[in-house]
Amino acid sequence: MHLTLLGPQRRVAGARSAVAEIIPEGPVAAVNAGWRERESDTDELNEVLGGRLVNLELYRRWQKVLEADPAVAEAEQRLADRLEALRTAYRIRLRHALEAVWALQRQVRDAQALEDASTDALAAVRALDTWHLARGREVRAAHRQELGLGQREAVQHHRTEVARLLGGSAGLVVAGGHVGVLLHVLSLFGLAEAVAVPVITWSAGAMALSERVVLFHDHPPRGERPLEVHAEGLGLYAGVVPFPHARRRLRLDDQQRMALLAQRLAPSRAVLLPDGARLDLQHGVLPRQAQRIDVTGQVTSAAAVG
Repeated sequence: MHLTLLGPQRRVAGARSAVAEIIPEGPVAAVNAGWRERESDTDELNEVLGGRLVNLELYRRWQKVLEADPAVAEAEQRLADRLEALRTAYRIRLRHALEAVWALQRQVRDAQALEDASTDALAAVRALDTWHLARGREVRAAHRQELGLGQREAVQHHRTEVARLLGGSAGLVVAGGHVGVLLHVLSLFGLAEAVAVPVITWSAGAMALSERVVLFHDHPPRGERPLEVHAEGLGLYAGVVPFPHARRRLRLDDQQRMALLAQRLAPSRAVLLPDGARLDLQHGVLPRQAQRIDVTGQVTSAAAVG
């Protein structure tokens, strides 16, 4: 499957040219559920797609399922509450684990002692990230199993309809928005199993389709917010964690901070998706021009280093 990652579409020229090249004709299925209530506001997106848009309407379908099946609605609320409690516990533990990493850097002067302790401190942070992913996976799996989600009539109806629309499309575009909502509806309606056409995605869409979704913002409106390993993504591509809006949201000039980010995610590569970026993944291979943060905290590309 051909998959193209784009930088944020503040200007739509990049998406328009990618669609014209990769999906030159035929209907183009689109997911813009991350826009939530604005999902039907598709005039600009339809223009980008050359008037060929087929809106999969995953957010509307989700709301229809909740209306049609009260048991699903109640279970979805319980799931949200459990995941939020898990996230709170993770954030509390993560804050202390990261403070240990930074305290070592500030206070330990002996090089060997610092190296040994820092290695263990990093392992503790990585173990915590892994714990959050694993517990989230277990909670979501229990939700699906207890509810028999795939067998619910309302869910089955919309999954069948989405698969039909995808089957009649020449390609799929996944836009951005709220990554949590986007990831949830993509999973609920079985997009990973249904898609077999070229995919073009950007912003939160690129995050949701990856193996791991991380939340990041080094310049939030209120207070410090460290990077969080949020959830498993759809896994349409492997070995890459995308960072859209990176130059606005990451302190790329803070080498120690960026080194820790890359080390937490290794062996996956932390790849920047700045405005105007385009990365065509052929069989999961990252193109040489891709900008990535290496484990020393430097922003590099394969093309730049050889």
